[in-house]
Amino acid sequence: MIKRQDKDIKDAGMQTMLAHYGDETFHGAVVPPVFINTLFAFDSYEAFQRSQWQEEAFYYSRIANPTQQIAEKKLAALEKGEAAKLFASGMAAISSTLLHCLSQGDHVICSYPIYNGTYQMLQSYLPKFGITADFVDFRQLEQVRAAIKPNTKMLYCEGFSTFFMDVFDIPAVVEIAKTHNLLTVMDNTCATPATMRPIEWGIDIVIHSASKYLCGHSDVTAGVVISSQERMEGIANSEVVLLGATLAPLEAWLLTRGLKTFGLRMKQHAESARRIAEMLCAHPQVSRVNLPTLKQHEQYALASRQFSDNTGLFSFELHGGPKAVARMMNNLRIFRIGVSWGGFESLIYSPGLGINPEQQTRTKHEARLERTIRISVGLEDVEDLMEDLQFALEHC
Repeated sequence: MIKRQDKDIKDAGMQTMLAHYGDETFHGAVVPPVFINTLFAFDSYEAFQRSQWQEEAFYYSRIANPTQQIAEKKLAALEKGEAAKLFASGMAAISSTLLHCLSQGDHVICSYPIYNGTYQMLQSYLPKFGITADFVDFRQLEQVRAAIKPNTKMLYCEGFSTFFMDVFDIPAVVEIAKTHNLLTVMDNTCATPATMRPIEWGIDIVIHSASKYLCGHSDVTAGVVISSQERMEGIANSEVVLLGATLAPLEAWLLTRGLKTFGLRMKQHAESARRIAEMLCAHPQVSRVNLPTLKQHEQYALASRQFSDNTGLFSFELHGGPKAVARMMNNLRIFRIGVSWGGFESLIYSPGLGINPEQQTRTKHEARLERTIRISVGLEDVEDLMEDLQFALEHC
């Protein structure tokens, strides 16, 4: 009997790869077991010593664990990277990457707007160690070029900008980075590898909050970093060991379970979100829909070149400002108010909730945030979701 090798499965279609690649067979079980133990014992002094130099040897689960490794193999293959490392949260993945790649005196150019945790890390925390950052609109390539300093080390960005879902010219930014010998890091949580793979566009390091679409069931908090084998070995041997923010085996097993249906889930998220976005475009209470894969969006041509589809995440803006936003959100029955996204359930959130209502003045940016609603379209029947939104809009 001729059996397909693991590499054949790795190179298969996305859903086939996620269903089978990296899974070891134990007594014919179709679901890999969870190695929940904290340590691995050895029969001899020499066996333990050899394990320190073997690539797939295990001795302590904070360092590496077979259950973690299964998920890491799938995630690296999913993003077309050489290796991946799991972390206890998306923020742990971001922080470990920045701490590994940056040194005292380095400078970062970060796209803006950006996830607030990333912003706080670069703006408030890393300056304590002599690392500085400037935040610019990556849609304006001249701003990126102008921000480069002699000590600039990294360009950090997101596939879609937080809340407004703007996109930028990825090949052009990669070319700027290569010209100036800069490291590129992209948070691909919003776009997901179902719609865009940054490494194929020349990005050096990809980060995900795996809590979102990769897991898909709102029951795991996790992060992952994907890059070259050499770079991931460096992170594994330093930040993973010293910071200790690795993902526990049970959560890694749950993540692997979620990955089994990733491709199918993303197709449904995308189809439902597209129908809802088109409905919102036609509603008189909606002033703007922020989804660049819609044909009527001004960035459609660029987005269609870089992304194969939309996900279930986008935002829209209401006439009437924050009061209309509050009334609409309070009239929803199926959509729940929540800060995350990417799960089976539909969620809604307004970035205006994070703005102090006692503040007397508003910047142009904050005024737009107050009328913006971010929507995460789940896996419920889309007709029910559309009816829920229509009712809420009629009463806002």
